[in-house]
Amino acid sequence: MSSIAASSALENRLLRALPPEIYHRLAIHFELVTLTTQQILHPIGEAISHVYFPIRSLISLTTLLSNGSVLEVGLVGHDGFIGTSVILGRRESVQQAIVQVGDSALRLPIQPLLDEFEQSPALQAILLEYVQVLLLQTSQLAACHRFHSIRERLARQLLLIQTALQIDEFTITHEALAQMLGTRRSGITVAIGELAQLGAVRSSRGRITIAQRQTLEAIACECYAVIQAERDRFHR
Repeated sequence: MSSIAASSALENRLLRALPPEIYHRLAIHFELVTLTTQQILHPIGEAISHVYFPIRSLISLTTLLSNGSVLEVGLVGHDGFIGTSVILGRRESVQQAIVQVGDSALRLPIQPLLDEFEQSPALQAILLEYVQVLLLQTSQLAACHRFHSIRERLARQLLLIQTALQIDEFTITHEALAQMLGTRRSGITVAIGELAQLGAVRSSRGRITIAQRQTLEAIACECYAVIQAERDRFHR
């Protein structure tokens, strides 16, 4: 692993939490890659050859319906990894992983991970606890999609994105947000306009700025706090 990849690995909170001896055994297999927006990492049903640890990228886990509709069931940033099904014994992707904010990630072949996972109770504990974080996120998002308004869900999503990327301004299209929330682009445009009128955000040409986080938190549904509390608990 290059020195650049080594320094980047420490920006992923899950990798940073690994015991040093486990981290170093895995690190020799890391490859620093640049992901592009809307890149599909794991198509549903296809074999998984690598897992990904986002550094500055943001990846949606989505489910795909027979009519072509896409709905986000998870969001993974620098606090986790993509490809959890391999540690649960399934090497085919059960969800589609789509890059929503393109940037850096570390790629790891699955075999070194599985070899280490089989012999290391410490790694098992950390990765399985992270799976629990994703399961809570999935169940919370299911309730959110069913019971909360587009404006509440959009506020929640923007907070999750800001927290994951740790920046106040980021590039993301209305189309991508509509895909994440399982709604029409026109609904996102209206909701962003409402958030802008309230002073919570600014939006221009595919870029969104979080102008008043407290206002956005007041508008968001309870789901942001629930999801983030579970993430914070995992990383304590």
